[in-house]
Amino acid sequence: MVVAPRGAGRRHGRGAIRMNPFGWLARTVREKGAARTAQIAWNFGADLWFDWRYGTDTMRWEAREELGATADSLAHSRQYKATKTRPFLRLLRELDLPRDCHFVDIGAGKGRVLLIAAQYGFRKVVGIEFSRRLCELARNNVAIFSRKVRLASPVEVVEADATTHQFAPEDRVLFLFNPFDGVILARVVENLRRSLEQRPRRVWLIYNDPQHHEVVRNSRLFRSDTAHWVGGTHFQVYAN
Repeated sequence: MVVAPRGAGRRHGRGAIRMNPFGWLARTVREKGAARTAQIAWNFGADLWFDWRYGTDTMRWEAREELGATADSLAHSRQYKATKTRPFLRLLRELDLPRDCHFVDIGAGKGRVLLIAAQYGFRKVVGIEFSRRLCELARNNVAIFSRKVRLASPVEVVEADATTHQFAPEDRVLFLFNPFDGVILARVVENLRRSLEQRPRRVWLIYNDPQHHEVVRNSRLFRSDTAHWVGGTHFQVYAN
């Protein structure tokens, strides 16, 4: 989900925002220190390089009015931030995840996570996204990326509400990066619970920057949860 915050920078063209890099650098060094700032800058550079190398568009802002979503959906959504490329790649290499299953990105946005996961070797990679425009952009990114990289997994982008989406029995590795608030997250977890009651199976949930960790933990749906800090990024990994 993509919403440009007020005061984030000056707009240049459709949905684009230009920030003052020197102001950002000074502020970040003051708030986070030189080492953390260098790590953030390194990750940011890797993300820019990703889009430049493959010709994709996973970083640019999109205006709220262009998302093609209902007012109620927008009210519970969160500002779009694409998952950092390098930390997520490292996490996939570190985790012992099954590959004979589907990987599902809940709130897929422009599809960067889908592109990375499609190189890991899952049976299928699925993105769930409520915004019609973001679905179109994600599908376009998949098409562009696949012309330069041979994907190890087929990729499907589904325009759907994650609170009512019917998870497939093969959906066993799930991912999200704060696409919505705790209210919607609780409904998504309950939707997943219904799926597991109908088709019991082992599942993993990877939660990037878990701002509503207590919602998942209090659901008691998962028996274990482990914090993974990779490249300065916090991933919480749950398993039932």
